[in-house]
Amino acid sequence: MRGGRRTTVAAVWLAVPFLFGFDLFKSSNHDVLQGNAAMKAGKAEDALAAYDKAAAKLGNDPAVHFDRGAALSALSRFDEAAEEFLRATEAKDGTLKESAFYNLGNAFAKKNKFKEAIEAYKRALALDPRDASAKWNLELAQKQQKEEEKKKQDDKNKDDKNKDKKDKQDKKDKKDDKDQDKKDDQKKDDQKKDDQKKSEDDKKDQDKQDKQDKQDKKDQAQPQPADDKQAQQKPASEKEIEAVLDSLERSPKDLEKERARLRAVRRRPPAKDW
Repeated sequence: MRGGRRTTVAAVWLAVPFLFGFDLFKSSNHDVLQGNAAMKAGKAEDALAAYDKAAAKLGNDPAVHFDRGAALSALSRFDEAAEEFLRATEAKDGTLKESAFYNLGNAFAKKNKFKEAIEAYKRALALDPRDASAKWNLELAQKQQKEEEKKKQDDKNKDDKNKDKKDKQDKKDKKDDKDQDKKDDQKKDDQKKDDQKKSEDDKKDQDKQDKQDKQDKKDQAQPQPADDKQAQQKPASEKEIEAVLDSLERSPKDLEKERARLRAVRRRPPAKDW
């Protein structure tokens, strides 16, 4: 049975004073008594060893599980302590059951599991609405839960904002890359068109040159007109005379005289060369 009212001690946890404390359950079992004495002496390891021996003898005794939970909590092994307190909540004794839920809430609170701690404190208060320590810790756990949720939401908003910023930057980078690719493609197309036009112009020039070469060869192959041959065969004196005639076109009389002289020269018999 219980050994009196629960003795509570104030503890500073996360800058908020939660109330923690254990009121160990007495038993006629020697190992339980030895464990309780070790707990009061601050020797949690020795107490846990004694409670383990008691559990081996007494089996699934809720009071032994509660005492083991107390020793494990003193050793800061809160996950294991929560398991022991949870087993202790199966007690038929209302006082032990309420105390088990209260300390289960404390173990959850130590692991920052505020949602679970709140439910455990509520169960304790349902069993004993006068438990001031359970009320106090319930309010603190609810406050801590709100702060944790706010922090998570702020972190999420920050992450979303950073993600949006990153997405916008990624879109901008992709657009810039796409625009650059488009410019590069346009530049390639322009260069290709310039090369093609230059090739076409070169081909036209070559075709024109080939055509001219063919025409020149054709002209050279054709016989020259008689007038051209005569012009080529004219002696130098006649060419000089024609040049003089060209210069005399401004004086018709002089031109006529010169022409008459040339006719007279042409009628003379050729000089003998022997």
